[in-house]
Amino acid sequence: MDPAVVSALRCPVCKSDTLSAAGGSLTCHRCDRRYPRAAAGYIDLLDVDGERAPATAAQRFMESELVARIYERFWRPFMVRALAGPGAAGAAGGFAGELFIHKNALGVDDRAGPWLDLSCGPGLFTRAFAAAAPGQSIIGLDISRPMLEEAAKRTRAYPNVTLVRADAHDLPFADRQLGGVNNAGALHVYDDPDQVFREVFRVIRPGGVYVGSTFVDAARLTSRLASRLSGIRRYDPHELRAQLSRVGFAEYEEVRLGDGFVFKAKKP
Repeated sequence: MDPAVVSALRCPVCKSDTLSAAGGSLTCHRCDRRYPRAAAGYIDLLDVDGERAPATAAQRFMESELVARIYERFWRPFMVRALAGPGAAGAAGGFAGELFIHKNALGVDDRAGPWLDLSCGPGLFTRAFAAAAPGQSIIGLDISRPMLEEAAKRTRAYPNVTLVRADAHDLPFADRQLGGVNNAGALHVYDDPDQVFREVFRVIRPGGVYVGSTFVDAARLTSRLASRLSGIRRYDPHELRAQLSRVGFAEYEEVRLGDGFVFKAKKP
């Protein structure tokens, strides 16, 4: 396992950073908890007693093996079109343009990592970051086993990728360990976004950045209906800026893409 990733992790149960890797598994030397490497190839750091049951349709979809398999080719493009509008992908220049915005906002190939792709799904951004910065440690984290199983299949060619199963509301990293966090297309499904913001702020080093994307309140009937049926939360960019500021983030920026937007904030 990547030593840079192991040194950044902490035990999700006792919060100790005294973890060591052996045989593909992690062991906490304070509470003796062992975290196994799943057969699919990811480290499962989720405390099974504290798992959150999917509460909304959007969360349940992310736990589906079928959705995990078709996510990149069909599900994500369909949902972006439904929620952000038919012009959003074109405004970004397709996924290549969206990736360019995220990668340059993060500065993955300019600053030291490790870098976290939070709620990575099947690893679309994870792979792109790993390819763009082969000398950097890239961590893909998700709560969904099916998504991580797909991510593991698709990241085998990237030795700088480590996949972790954990909860975004309780990140398994010690304080100030990461160069930055990418959070594309997942913010709107969290149970407690403010808690996720606090966790992201905690694990980023001073000077590090948080880059994410989500959807704004929309006037289009189809967009509002898609949100209601899926349980997806939309954001007012001004309110999001205020939320991030309350946590401690500064230098907020955003790029509007139809009824969606990419945001960036910095930890002072």
